[in-house]
Amino acid sequence: MSDTSPPESTRQLAAELIEKRYSRGLRSLLLMLLVGLPVVMLLSLAQQSNPVQLLLAGVALVLTGLGYLLLQRGHYQWTSHVLVFSLIGLSSAGMLAYGSPRSALLLGFVGAVIAAGMTQGKRELVVAVTVSALALGLLCWAEVSGLLATPDFKVNLRFWAVNVLLLIGIAVSVYTSRQVVLRALREQHAELRRREAAEDRLRISEDRFSRIFRSSPAAIIVQALEDMTVLDVNPAFERMYGYSREEFIGGTDRLLWRDTEERKAFQRHMAAAGRAINLPLQAQAKDGRRLHVLLSTEIEGMGQGRIVVSTITDVTVETEARQAARQSAELFSKAFDSSPIDMAITRVSDGTYIAVNAIEERLNGYTAAELLGRTSVEVSVWRDEAERQKFLDSLRTHGRVESMETQMRHKNGSLIDCRMWAVIVEIGGEPCVLSSAVSISDQKRREAQLIDMAKGLSAETGDAFFRSVVQHLGKAIAADLVIVGETTANHSVSSLAMVQDGVLQPNITYSLTGTPCDSVVSASDMCVYGEGLQELFPQDQILIDGGFHAYLGVALRDQDGSPIGIVNACWRKPQAASSDRDALAQIFGSRISAELVRLRRDREILRLNETLEQRVNERTDQLRATNAELESFGYSVSHDLQSPLRSIEGFSVLLARRLKGRLSEEEERLFDRVRMNVVRMHELINDLLALARASKGKLVLEQVDLSAMAEQVVAQLRQRDPQRRVQVSIQGGVSTLCDSKFARIILENLLGNAWKYSRDKADATIDFGALPGREGGRKMLFVRDNGAGFDMAYAGSLFKPFHRLHHENEFEGSGIGLATVHRILERHGGTIRGESAEGAGACFYFSFDPQFGFAG
Repeated sequence: MSDTSPPESTRQLAAELIEKRYSRGLRSLLLMLLVGLPVVMLLSLAQQSNPVQLLLAGVALVLTGLGYLLLQRGHYQWTSHVLVFSLIGLSSAGMLAYGSPRSALLLGFVGAVIAAGMTQGKRELVVAVTVSALALGLLCWAEVSGLLATPDFKVNLRFWAVNVLLLIGIAVSVYTSRQVVLRALREQHAELRRREAAEDRLRISEDRFSRIFRSSPAAIIVQALEDMTVLDVNPAFERMYGYSREEFIGGTDRLLWRDTEERKAFQRHMAAAGRAINLPLQAQAKDGRRLHVLLSTEIEGMGQGRIVVSTITDVTVETEARQAARQSAELFSKAFDSSPIDMAITRVSDGTYIAVNAIEERLNGYTAAELLGRTSVEVSVWRDEAERQKFLDSLRTHGRVESMETQMRHKNGSLIDCRMWAVIVEIGGEPCVLSSAVSISDQKRREAQLIDMAKGLSAETGDAFFRSVVQHLGKAIAADLVIVGETTANHSVSSLAMVQDGVLQPNITYSLTGTPCDSVVSASDMCVYGEGLQELFPQDQILIDGGFHAYLGVALRDQDGSPIGIVNACWRKPQAASSDRDALAQIFGSRISAELVRLRRDREILRLNETLEQRVNERTDQLRATNAELESFGYSVSHDLQSPLRSIEGFSVLLARRLKGRLSEEEERLFDRVRMNVVRMHELINDLLALARASKGKLVLEQVDLSAMAEQVVAQLRQRDPQRRVQVSIQGGVSTLCDSKFARIILENLLGNAWKYSRDKADATIDFGALPGREGGRKMLFVRDNGAGFDMAYAGSLFKPFHRLHHENEFEGSGIGLATVHRILERHGGTIRGESAEGAGACFYFSFDPQFGFAG
């Protein structure tokens, strides 16, 4: 908003513009008078007019000259006053001299009024009119009262000249006024057009501003300067702060500031500077979020309606990113400077060191001050140029180097084994290499020790092992003397291998008394003497003669913890404590102990083997005799039982015939039971004989067609039980190397059992064949049925004689058939197992000796 009254400067400017326009006409009028008045004076002299009139013309000429002089000096107002009041005064004086106001001098009053209206303001015009009216009134009263001289009404050339001069002056004044008015009108019209154009531009500008205000991606807030009341906010402001336009207009911006002190500081800044450009501040959104913003503020307008326009740019993401980058840089700097690893930053272009972390001891022996500003080539940290080029090629190809093993050159010229990591980073727009390196010299040394240890521990057994192990142990722990010995009964040790100064020595036997070895044997752990060995054990001649001052010993113990030997290592120089050395000695000791235990067991085995063969032969002869007696007994029992059974069977049949018709029903049932049990006894005896035959006799191995043999067995089963309808499937081409008579017994038992135990099934099925794969190197055969099956919990009793898994009333049998099958397959070197579920049939998998192959 702005004040409606124009400022004083504007009014002054307008007055100056008017004066400038009327000064041109005023100058023309004065010039005309300066030319005309001398002419009037000459005419007055020529016609010998009244001297008073001549005097008045001279005074008028002087006053005209004075006015022109003032106008030339820029005194427009004084010139105007001189002109107006000169005309009034001279016209009044001329009328007095003439004797009547009824003269042409009356035009002087008219010219004075016109001049006052053109060049003066309203007050001056009123004064000019009032003075003119008073002068005319006095002159008229004077003429009426006869106070004036008698007028001379003669008309002459001077009279004409004076009137023409007055007319010309009035014409010039009127013309000048008209031109000024016309010019003013034209300028006003032009100004009106300019204002209309300006208003159009203002409307367009306001429309553009409104569009920019509404669509600007930056938040904008407009406030009254007087009380900072919010006048308007744009949509970007609503999105940034979360306030709607309606709930924010009319309030203040207090809610936007996170810190009231910061708001007061901003107000003080605006009061002092009047504007703010990208002032960084912290703001707060409606939901409490912290915002980082840049505030730019301008004060617009004039007067009491001035406004504050603020543009707010959300730089939260950038600020947080810079903070994160600064924190990351700080973390990197701390990690870089405090890292115990050797780290450096070099330029890719020339390898110049631009940053080196501070560690106590660098791999290359240089200090940070010695490296900064120099190139890696200048300080010769690489083993050779080829190694440096390999590093750079890998870095350029992959952008990083991962765990590269190399050798760096130390300041003293030695080579240090190390492992390097490197990555390309950009610093100040220039690619650089951030590298780190760790020494692996100790690791290499340990690896060499482990290799020696592995070689020593993986050597041959026996004497070769002990000779090898002392050499590798001596090299691994840098010992001057290493002895591996075995304890003997008389409290002494016999060496199994000994190396001194890298050379194998002949074995010796020494007493434990007065030696550090005695302490090792009695101790539960290893025994170490770093120095002063000869002073502690002055009776140990080996230590004295060899000049040894340090000692390490590890006891070798049996499985029960009893000492069986010792490992000794000696040095001629004192040795500092070393966990790596002690660990290696214990590892070697464990392996040597195991080998010594094995050696002692081998000795015991050799001693036992000397009598083993004789005892085995004696036991074999005893077993053969026992088996022969058992087989003879079994055969004799089975054969001798046949005669009594035949007698019982014959007499029972004869007695039944003689008593036929005289026996009661109960007595007939008893005779039937006797006959049935006799038949069962015959079957048992026959099965026992079969089992006995399965355990004796020589196996006659030949290629047997098991498929054809199975067909024959099934045909016999069908012949004995023609009413059965059984679906039998026999795989063709199954053959094996076996004894044919025993193979038939196996098939008769297995197929017979399948036939018997599936008789309650209306759709009984029996399958015989060979599995496609092998089990444990064996080709497996099978006999499968869908009969009664059995409980697998009792599968362990399947192949034991006289063990049955079904009651006699359900299925007949003696319980010897599967035992016979098992015995036959054992003699062939084969195997058999059964799988089943009650009511779901059974499957028996069997195989002969795996050395017998199958065809088919």
